[in-house]
Amino acid sequence: MTNSATATLPSQVKKTQSRSERRVKKMRTAKAAERAEQAESAEQTKGANTTSIKQNNAFADKKNIMWVLLSGAMALTFIVMLFLPDTGMGGGLISTYSAMLWCGFFGAALWRYRTANGWAGFAYGSVIGLVLQFISQII
Repeated sequence: MTNSATATLPSQVKKTQSRSERRVKKMRTAKAAERAEQAESAEQTKGANTTSIKQNNAFADKKNIMWVLLSGAMALTFIVMLFLPDTGMGGGLISTYSAMLWCGFFGAALWRYRTANGWAGFAYGSVIGLVLQFISQII
């Protein structure tokens, strides 16, 4: 009885979607909405003075001094705690890791600020942090 009048037409059969198909459809609609929003914002900025409006992306801007200052302050905090008695950072493996990590972050931020390789700065900073930790154990 597949040819009866009550059988559904192939165009009326609702196909179930898999997760990946739903995800792709969701991404397409999100991208379309983003493009529409960008086009709308582009039209709005055409009338405005574009030289005075500049978006600042703190993560992508290599010349942002704030990352150098923040990582340097944290490195200095942990280094000072290494040399102060009874701060809980004098001995142990965590003190070595913290000194190496924060000095490495400071070195990476400083090297990126100087438009050099951030990984090299992280390596140099980590070595300096390790040496400072050894010195704090001797003193």
